[in-house]
Amino acid sequence: MKNSDADLIQRTLEGDQQAFTALVEKYQKQIHALAWQKIGDFHTAQEIAQDAFLTAYHKLATLTHHSQFAGWLYVITNNKCKNWHRKKKLALQSLEATDPIELEEVYYSEYM
Repeated sequence: MKNSDADLIQRTLEGDQQAFTALVEKYQKQIHALAWQKIGDFHTAQEIAQDAFLTAYHKLATLTHHSQFAGWLYVITNNKCKNWHRKKKLALQSLEATDPIELEEVYYSEYM
């Protein structure tokens, strides 16, 4: 049980960076696969997975049940994917709401 999630989390909270690296290595493929499934783009999923691990690292002290790390990390990743879709949708809506003449001017200004 030396390298259980709970042990690795405790060691991370005590300042052991290698312990968190071990957690990342343990869950990296699953988290990337989850993001890739939800996003559909390999590289964007990598960025989301990295962001999810970064968020988990910064908020690790708020996780009260260390044995639930995997589920907590999946929730973080799922929320990152939802936020990505929301931002993408907002950008699309903004583009759709833009005057077509203005869009054409912007488009052609790139070539001048």
